[in-house]
Amino acid sequence: MISILEFQNRSLHGPVMKADEFDLEFSMKLRELVAKYEIKYNPEMLVVDDATADAVFHAAVELLAEIGLYHLVTERVVKFSEEEIETIAREYRENPRSHTFGKGKDEVKIEYRTGADTRPPTLYTGAAGVADEEWFGAFIQSFAQEEAVKAMGICPGLAKLGNIEPKAGTPTEIYVAQWEQRQIKEALERSGRPDMHCGLLATVSTVGGTMAMIGPGLREAHNTHIGVHILPEQKIDWERLLLAQFCQDRGIVPWQSSMSMIGGLCRDAADTAVSLVANMLGQLAYGHGPICSLFTNHIDGNWGTPACFWAYGAAARAAERNIKVCVGGVAAAAMDLYFTKGQLMHEIASAILYSACGMTYAWIGGTTGFEASVVGEAMNVTAGMEPDKVNDLVKRILAEIDKIERVEMMFSVPFLELYDLKTMKPKPDYERLVLDSKDELARLGVPFK
Repeated sequence: MISILEFQNRSLHGPVMKADEFDLEFSMKLRELVAKYEIKYNPEMLVVDDATADAVFHAAVELLAEIGLYHLVTERVVKFSEEEIETIAREYRENPRSHTFGKGKDEVKIEYRTGADTRPPTLYTGAAGVADEEWFGAFIQSFAQEEAVKAMGICPGLAKLGNIEPKAGTPTEIYVAQWEQRQIKEALERSGRPDMHCGLLATVSTVGGTMAMIGPGLREAHNTHIGVHILPEQKIDWERLLLAQFCQDRGIVPWQSSMSMIGGLCRDAADTAVSLVANMLGQLAYGHGPICSLFTNHIDGNWGTPACFWAYGAAARAAERNIKVCVGGVAAAAMDLYFTKGQLMHEIASAILYSACGMTYAWIGGTTGFEASVVGEAMNVTAGMEPDKVNDLVKRILAEIDKIERVEMMFSVPFLELYDLKTMKPKPDYERLVLDSKDELARLGVPFK
């Protein structure tokens, strides 16, 4: 592995380049390598074959070796040799990663799996998005009270606490985040899971704010992540390295997340798959963590298309075969399907497909705990399903979703319309919507028991 101090050295002494020059070089080299390795997006084969997965990996190694990472502050390129990158991949490959989160009865082990494993991905989900202080804790409890949910991938954040807005780099960032953590702790205690992993910090974003959240009674090594992920495409700053060093010093598993966008510097799904793996390898070089999630969306924000599914699957299979890191994914519906019959269908289509591509954990899986329990059930009954069967099943689900009228995009969850806060159970209309969607999925071939 490459030390943080060595990353600093390369950030200060690498080749000087303007950001737009780096972007142009990145995009042109990416196109060249996709053509060289004959990587082609095929919407009919969402679970890519071994040859395509390996081609994506080799193209990614070459891309990172040729392009490097770009430091936004120093405007220099952090360079790697191809041998260094291959060594990083080999070290992971020869020692497949795992990690235990939580404490006592709330422990959960995240460990590398392949798409052929009958052991399903861990439902490592949570209440994502923006919440209101009135129902913040209840939103979290809706997940924590579900037996299928093994850990929180993330908890929500507040846009405002009373009249206080959490502004990055000011005391209000810490004030609101600590209020949130008290609510999280109370929600977990009400659910009988006090030592459950809480996942990624949501509201705090600065180095100082993040460090202020680490300590007894707040976040500790057993129940938190700290984000060190690269900024798309292939960019870092001092904060990434400071937080990575902090994680290594405190024994905290860093949140590594490889993200690339279709329609930006990456033209299509094939470009994006290669970029995702290069991004992953760059993060592993300094983050040194056992897990790394993958995520892609289009330039308009949509993440639920066959192109996104293919790009994720190709990158996950490349990692499954050549890196053996624990790969995470998001089983979330497109935002213009929220609270239609297509929402749960979309979540489960992605969960089934990503499971078949080697996903280890779903860090978002359903909009509420009730939905998450159904997503977990779907992963349980399809884990190890043959790739051709998965491909056919997911395409049938997507074809059915295409018949559903889209709605206005939603960016937050109307939790009070979905759950009764006194009973902490789904309201009848919402429960019926989810169960009707589950029936439709069973009709399409999801083998619910």
